[in-house]
Amino acid sequence: MAMYDWNHDGKKDWQDNFIEYQIYKNATGQKDKSSYTPGSSNGMSTFGAIISVVGGFVLQAVLYVALEIDVDDVPGLVILILWVLFSAMIAATVEKIGL
Repeated sequence: MAMYDWNHDGKKDWQDNFIEYQIYKNATGQKDKSSYTPGSSNGMSTFGAIISVVGGFVLQAVLYVALEIDVDDVPGLVILILWVLFSAMIAATVEKIGL
């Protein structure tokens, strides 16, 4: 909602909102660029997140098999911590390659 009646018609309406928004854009230096630019995301995609979660489980299983560790002997907290660490490593890799 506009703070001022910019077109002096006696009411603060959508025209005043538009004028005030244009003034805000000009004042903040966003004159020529849109506030939303599709495709310029800095995060990872849903597919990349799924790959990270599943990859964390797979890497943990590979570790247990390579070291011949029985999973029944591993405390749940260790399993959780390793899964988070492996998933974070894969997430960083996936984000760097742009998935």
